[in-house]
Amino acid sequence: MKIGLINPNRTLKDAAIHLGIGYLVAYARQQYPDLEFNYLDTRIAQKKELAVFFERSYGLVGITASSQVFDEAVELATKIKQSHPETPICIGGSHASTEKERCLSVYPFDFAVYGEGEQTFSELIAYIKGEKKLTTINGLIYKDELGNVLMNTARPLIPQINEIPFPAYDLFEMNRYPQHRMTTSRGCPFECVFCNSSSLWTNKWRKRSPENIIAEIKFLLQNYGQKTLVFNDDSFNIDAKRVFRFCNLLIEEKLGILWSTSIRVDLVTQEVANIMYRSGCYNVSIGIESANNEVLKLMKKHTTKEKVYDGIQILRKAGIDVMGQFMIGNPGDTLKSIKESIEFANNSNLTGVEFYTALPYRGSLLWDFVEKHGKLLTKAESYTYHNINPRIIYETSEFTYKDQLEAIDIATKNGYYYALTHDEKKWLVDSGRVIAQIFQKILKGKWGNQIYLGLRKAYHKWK
Repeated sequence: MKIGLINPNRTLKDAAIHLGIGYLVAYARQQYPDLEFNYLDTRIAQKKELAVFFERSYGLVGITASSQVFDEAVELATKIKQSHPETPICIGGSHASTEKERCLSVYPFDFAVYGEGEQTFSELIAYIKGEKKLTTINGLIYKDELGNVLMNTARPLIPQINEIPFPAYDLFEMNRYPQHRMTTSRGCPFECVFCNSSSLWTNKWRKRSPENIIAEIKFLLQNYGQKTLVFNDDSFNIDAKRVFRFCNLLIEEKLGILWSTSIRVDLVTQEVANIMYRSGCYNVSIGIESANNEVLKLMKKHTTKEKVYDGIQILRKAGIDVMGQFMIGNPGDTLKSIKESIEFANNSNLTGVEFYTALPYRGSLLWDFVEKHGKLLTKAESYTYHNINPRIIYETSEFTYKDQLEAIDIATKNGYYYALTHDEKKWLVDSGRVIAQIFQKILKGKWGNQIYLGLRKAYHKWK
């Protein structure tokens, strides 16, 4: 059986493998070793590769999509249906987990996988093979013979994620990606109002063991060369003991890698920051969101701007760069609170700053807040929010459209506003990372890492 898999991401800033698809394939191969997978990444695919993919016939096509690329997913599915109308198409990813039945109502998809997808997708393959009934597949949404959309019971989470095989890295053209990416945990125990991560992972945090992570790093380095590593976790440092064990293993194994991740800055101690730096951590991203304590409280961040500031200084003292991410438009926000955040960004020793506008997605507490206290300014589907310019989706009496427009303008003038759209400098970013990767490959270890960091510093200074 031949299965086509698509990652629609041609407008995104970074070229990166899709770990979710990698895990789906690795898990499915355990059940059905005879499967043949064809993968298409629209961010890096050349015209000939696109043509070949769409000329082929498949027993099943799977497309993953976040909300910001769902329109591209619909476009690609429509194209497949035009040339191969009998091909069953399954949509998955965060948008499907958020929108659920709405993904199938008027769109060219036959199935949708919501929640954790490995087992559900494998059982869908079993159905295509005639070995399982649709009604028995938890985590699946589908259309019956009359076109009615039906949703099966949610699937329980896989309790031990150490048991999930490493992603099927052979599926990807690894030489085209400038960084290695991994996931060391799933989920987040916090409930920030803007985040709909719980629709995919729930609020249960599940972790891989340090030994299991190190084994995957070794596999990547041995098979695909030396590159920087990015850990795609929501919050890498929930368990401080795990961080210590992991960092000490990295140092003991003398793997000589550089790595970065996202963390909860208020959980960082100087001891943790120091061991992270010694093991090769050169950069972290932190979700600050606001420098107003009342807004942080209403957002359920469970922290204060003072704790955030202290955490930044700890990281910088250790030698780690810190990217601070802020938001415009969360509960309690006003033009005044955004000005406070910009002032904080200017004076808190951050090495990078990005401001985003808050987007209310179903399943998030922000969606509930807007329904009760705000006014949506568009009737468009949520997947179009990223294409709205200026990206102001709702207003409140305390934070009007006009004030939000001024807030975006101030953030833009400070060089902080990030629109999550097609990056005009994308080719330059890709080229710079490829050059840096070449140096790391040729000059493994300390010298290659130093050249990489030097090139990175020069790019950010130019930017």
